[in-house]
Amino acid sequence: MYVETDFLTALVKDDDWLQDSALGALEEYDDIHTSILSYAEVLVLFYDHIEAEYEIDAPRAITNLLELVPIVPEIHEDAILAAATYIDEYHMTPFDALHAGLVATKGEQVLSTELDYDTVGLERVPLAPSEVDD
Repeated sequence: MYVETDFLTALVKDDDWLQDSALGALEEYDDIHTSILSYAEVLVLFYDHIEAEYEIDAPRAITNLLELVPIVPEIHEDAILAAATYIDEYHMTPFDALHAGLVATKGEQVLSTELDYDTVGLERVPLAPSEVDD
């Protein structure tokens, strides 16, 4: 059964009004899964908490959550784990972190102006004309 973001946040938050229902559903249904989109929304939640200076171990939380609610297709799980680390360690925005995670897991280059990709060790091809001319 496909679940979306409110299910994931119910599991990850300390106190959520849907937490008992989500835990019950994990016991009741065999094939609970989601997509990279739901995890993208959770990463935004983590990023907002980091900006508010709350203590959240995003990589650990995502790892634990993925054990309960896998992503289909599974290839995106590594990208989500990488994105959580990029947010936690490098304070990347959630969507830049997701792009970086997808690029890193596929071993590709990224054509972009975003310098954060350089910071995390990805091979970035400059998109801005001023960078290309340097």
